[in-house]
Amino acid sequence: MGQVFTIPPHVPFLRALARGLLERGDQLADVTVLVPTRRAARALVEEFLAQAPTDALLLPAIRPLGDVDEEMGLEGAAPAGGDAGDAPLSLPPAIAPMHRRLALAQIIRAHGDKIERPIASAAQAIALADDLGALLDTFAAQDVDITRLKDAVHGDYADHWTETLRFLEVITDSWPDMLASLGLTDPSARRAALIEATCRRWRDAPPGPIVAAGSTGSLKATADMLSTIAGMDEGMVVLPGLDTGMEPRAWDALEPAHPQFGLRLLLSRMGLERNDVALWPAAGTEDDPAAAARTRLVSEALRPAETTDAWRDAGAHLGDVAEAALDGLTMVSADSPQLESLAIALALRGALETPGRTAALVTPDRNLARRVAADLARWDIAVDDSGGQPLAHTRTGSFLLLVAEMLAAQCAPVPLLAALKHPLAQGGQPQGLLHRDVEFLDKRVLRGPRPAPGLAGLADAITAAATRPHNKLHEKDHARARAIHARLATLLTGAGNIAETAPQPAARLIETHIAICEALAATDTLPGAQALWSGTSGEAGAQFIADLLENAVLLGDVPLSDYPAILGALMTGRMVRPKRRSHARLQILGPLEARLQQADLLVLGGLNEGVWPQRAETGAWINRPMRAQLGLEAPERLIGLAAHDVAQGLGTREVILTRAERADGQPTVPSRWWLRLENLVSGLGKTIDSGPWLAMARAYERPVVEARQIERPTPRPPVDKRPTRLSVTRINDLFRDPYAIYAGHVLKLDELDALEADAGARERGDIIHGILERFSRDYPVTQDTPMPDNAYARLVAIGEEMFQAAATRPAVRAIWWPRFLQVAEWFVPWETARRARILTTFVELKGELSLPLLTREFTLSGVADRIDLFTDGTLAILDYKTGTAPTAKQTDAKFSVQLPLEAAMATRGAFENQKDGSTGPVAAQTSELAYVELKGGREPGKVVSATGKDKDAMTTGEDALEHTRALLTLFEDEETPYISRPRPQFLSYDGPFDHLARVKEWQTVSDTE
Repeated sequence: MGQVFTIPPHVPFLRALARGLLERGDQLADVTVLVPTRRAARALVEEFLAQAPTDALLLPAIRPLGDVDEEMGLEGAAPAGGDAGDAPLSLPPAIAPMHRRLALAQIIRAHGDKIERPIASAAQAIALADDLGALLDTFAAQDVDITRLKDAVHGDYADHWTETLRFLEVITDSWPDMLASLGLTDPSARRAALIEATCRRWRDAPPGPIVAAGSTGSLKATADMLSTIAGMDEGMVVLPGLDTGMEPRAWDALEPAHPQFGLRLLLSRMGLERNDVALWPAAGTEDDPAAAARTRLVSEALRPAETTDAWRDAGAHLGDVAEAALDGLTMVSADSPQLESLAIALALRGALETPGRTAALVTPDRNLARRVAADLARWDIAVDDSGGQPLAHTRTGSFLLLVAEMLAAQCAPVPLLAALKHPLAQGGQPQGLLHRDVEFLDKRVLRGPRPAPGLAGLADAITAAATRPHNKLHEKDHARARAIHARLATLLTGAGNIAETAPQPAARLIETHIAICEALAATDTLPGAQALWSGTSGEAGAQFIADLLENAVLLGDVPLSDYPAILGALMTGRMVRPKRRSHARLQILGPLEARLQQADLLVLGGLNEGVWPQRAETGAWINRPMRAQLGLEAPERLIGLAAHDVAQGLGTREVILTRAERADGQPTVPSRWWLRLENLVSGLGKTIDSGPWLAMARAYERPVVEARQIERPTPRPPVDKRPTRLSVTRINDLFRDPYAIYAGHVLKLDELDALEADAGARERGDIIHGILERFSRDYPVTQDTPMPDNAYARLVAIGEEMFQAAATRPAVRAIWWPRFLQVAEWFVPWETARRARILTTFVELKGELSLPLLTREFTLSGVADRIDLFTDGTLAILDYKTGTAPTAKQTDAKFSVQLPLEAAMATRGAFENQKDGSTGPVAAQTSELAYVELKGGREPGKVVSATGKDKDAMTTGEDALEHTRALLTLFEDEETPYISRPRPQFLSYDGPFDHLARVKEWQTVSDTE
């Protein structure tokens, strides 16, 4: 009969295990040692070498438990009912993970009508397949026959759960049949069969000395193996952290979420009691009284809930060791995840100050792990997260996804720029050239509403950019844009028709996608395949694509629009792990990787509910009562395993526990284990040290120079740098927000429109203005025919033509064509009535007026939308507005002086001579100033006067001119600043340069009142 031992949490497990095996004096080469993970196997080898009495040492065979099934189960294992000498066990190979996911997704889609919840896409089916695969693994791991699902269908459940169970019935029939037809088996079932075969062979023909160390037997098959080893004459089982001091009442009350529950279950399966488990002989030599006191404290803190009444007497048996137990224990409760990660990084950095000292962060929170790694990089300390990086977040994986999204979106600006600005995108050119070209397209072509789809839409956008009134592409830039488009077309169409949006075989779609990725990744010296698939992430990406192509037939025909979501769903769970340890003394580990590892300083991070422990989820397919009926363990069992990891970690001599009090803007709940420790220690009249790390993190983040209140910017450029020319519309800005004039005309900065912007005021204004200008030019006022026949139809025909020219921006037509038709219905009768008293209408007239100032001439420029010459010789100046027009009150207050200034300019003949040789109105008095609102909707159009009740157009214009002259003279003084938003009450919108002026940093409540 073998023996079962335990090593307490406060004793370094692998060190004690190696010492104990060395002290036994056995021939180590004859011994097989089984440990939970490959990382633990490597660490045990290092311990043997460190403790070897001589330089020459034959090591035992050290294997991870996960490899035992494959390496040992097929070595002479007999089939059920056979003899040990029979032929080796023959099992079908396991289905590959990608094959399994896609096959399950295929079944889900084929039988989706049996589920109440609709399955909208292949990506959703893949996500459900992952949950279904986890459920199948659970059945296999817990040795529960999946056919029991048929019995559960007859339970008393809500209708949607009954429908789900009926669907799972299909799985119990179709999944095994599918595997059998393929000559494959489910990985979990195969592993269980191999372990069973291994155990049977070992019972019939023991392999010699074998030690299973560090496993809690959480899987049924693993528990059976441990039982088999414990029953062998030369077998030993060494359990991690069995609490041999817990009183029987607490032991009997253990619930699944308790750290000792799994070990109690294992002992029960092995037919053992706690007192049958001995202390590992070498554990006593590694014992540390202070660390042992910590183990007692943790055991008491985590005792079963129904026995916490014993805390009343905790002082009697813990009071004498409490100080020792708390020595070396630190709890850091940070304000935010950022401070938590920095505090951890500082603690790890501090450990390096002592030569030879090691430290490790253990956390299930991969975001925290990545932040700590980034913080350590501040000091040029490279530490990789052993948990790995999601493939989708790696260099290659992110590029694959971005290119897929670009293709699916038919080269829409945002996904196009995201893909082409990726570091891997070089387009066969020297480093950086493609990025410069893409930056040019970004700033000069792609801003504004979304173009039409595809490369043709991009070509149309380039053509439109050469004719638009704003940010116009001149000849040289237009040629450059066309050349860039030609290169992109070659890169993106060389592999196939990227415009094919209809469903197509998945393999063809994948091959086209990869060919485009390789074409984009190529440089002038490096082939695309070499650039794309090199390095750790490249190798992982290549394997992913190979797996996907091998099983692409299971996806069937895929629409291009679905492809990125499918790719992203299949990348979920694919982790790219570092090939080697990046730092000799620091590690960042997940809870699984950390098992049996040891460090001088251990940080347990992310101790919040929902993070560590994670929530007890039942999964998408069955609920809690169903699990109980089927004989599956409660989901809290996983919390118990996590609790055991934490309890083991707390046995380290120096431990820091950390959490963030807020995350994502919301308060967090401390982990139950955190609260238990705090409550117990508080009851003992003690406190747990918070250490220096949080204060250091806050100090580290605090600016060296004390932050001061940002003041409103008041730039005062020299007079010779100040503008000598402004349009009448910019005079409004000079009064309302002088800083905008400074940024645009002194700093020469241009506002960039948003990418894929909604159809805005500029686009709709340009089109409506253009339509009405064409109508006035094509059908001018004459004495015989003031309005053409069928005026409405003619106006709509012009509109059709103008909107067709805007086809590169489909959103403009979709939103504004119905409104334009409403505007046209209003405009025709209004124009008909108006023309009865008009001699001539002038449209889009450009004018300039020179104003002598103190030392310089200043030029006012303007473009009048429309000037009507009445039969009485006076002028009417009209401005079309597709938005809300300024009120007469705003005009009187000089907040909107565009029309009044145009009146003053017209009075002085500023619009008479046009640069194209045509003639505008001669100098004349203005009798009408008005805005014509053309918004469509309930009130398609209306005329808004720009003059107040007590003022005529001439007075309004002259007042505005004198006010403008005074304002311009004021800015001729170098001491006059271009202040930001001096009158914010008259600015109802954010200005294009507010971020540059840092408005939100200095603006106070009083500014906006």
